[in-house]
Amino acid sequence: MPAQIQTARGVTVRRVTSGPASHFFGYYDMPSWDISGRYLLTQRVNLDVEIPTPDDPATVGTIDLEDDCRFRPVATTSSWSWQQGAMLHWLPKHGPTTIVYNDSDGERYMARVTDIESGTSRVLDRPIAAVSHDQRRALSLNFARLRVRPEVGYPGLPDPWEGVDHPADDGIYLVDLHTGAAELKVSLDHIASVRPHPSMHGAVNWVNHLIFSPDDAHAMFVHRWWPPGAPRFRTRFMLLRIADGSVREIWPTRASHMCWRSPSEILFSAIPANVPDNPESRSAPMGFWLLDLTTGAARAVGRNVLPPDGHCSYRPGGRFVLMDTQPDSSRSCRLLVYDEDTERALELGRFHSPPRYAGPVRCDLHPRWSRDGRQVCIDSVHEGTRQMYVIDAAEALDAWIQEA
Repeated sequence: MPAQIQTARGVTVRRVTSGPASHFFGYYDMPSWDISGRYLLTQRVNLDVEIPTPDDPATVGTIDLEDDCRFRPVATTSSWSWQQGAMLHWLPKHGPTTIVYNDSDGERYMARVTDIESGTSRVLDRPIAAVSHDQRRALSLNFARLRVRPEVGYPGLPDPWEGVDHPADDGIYLVDLHTGAAELKVSLDHIASVRPHPSMHGAVNWVNHLIFSPDDAHAMFVHRWWPPGAPRFRTRFMLLRIADGSVREIWPTRASHMCWRSPSEILFSAIPANVPDNPESRSAPMGFWLLDLTTGAARAVGRNVLPPDGHCSYRPGGRFVLMDTQPDSSRSCRLLVYDEDTERALELGRFHSPPRYAGPVRCDLHPRWSRDGRQVCIDSVHEGTRQMYVIDAAEALDAWIQEA
């Protein structure tokens, strides 16, 4: 272990859900805690390592952390995946007990805004992929098209543009969270026309990982396409300007996971921009970069400390980056906090991932900060079933910071 990585002491790990059913939140860099810090959002499913079908609903519910982790069902949905779930979000600016989640009426994917106390619910015209910080708008994409990767796509409904490389009337949509109305903000055809590559044509093109900037003026996303006969898809990193729907390429080669550091800075994992992304090989070196959107300059971050890739997010207030790792040779996943100022990392724990949790049914830790930055919530299978855990890292983080 490199000297820059320390092992935390005084960390407590609390399982907050129980089997035999599986429980998980789904993705990273989204608050699973409500505004009070008492309740966690979760999904309960009766699958373990199977790809969901339309006949495998998920029960959306809450975990009461102050009442023996009691599970309270809220609704059911057939629109979910192992990696992103039903894209659960709290909407406290719409009401302290208001949530939004994706669903289907059998003819289309959509989203429901629900007050879990009153039971009132309303429908958004499209499913959500990201929520703005002011909670006025959301971004949407074609979840049926995402089925090219079953770990993120939703089961059941056909893609209306199946067989079309990059449709002119499908792409990234902007959704009004108050009225439910949606508009196509930028098409896949236009995205593919920005610094195009010949391999994009004759290939299915799609977008994923939409994330609003802290000021809600932009959203970053990945543009992906799968050339015919290639063993894997290709990826580039893009930026959408919300006001006018313009897009630009900000990293030309494979980018994996990312988060905003500020309205003009992005932390992300990628192969170097000058290394060709060879679809025949995954040998190109990954690593973390900090990109300044104003200047276009990028610098390497955390070399010899951080993993090549991982789900990353900044602690409220900045400076400290939460991150997980993929299973190593012993199937152990590490949970790390990286200090930008001192370039050190603190290991909060290691969690075993049995071999059956691999590929499209893997269980990434997908770590998520609490709203006060004192706790972390993860999904994990280290006890043999897919469950949620809360890690109290406050004491360990405080001691580690003071040592710097």
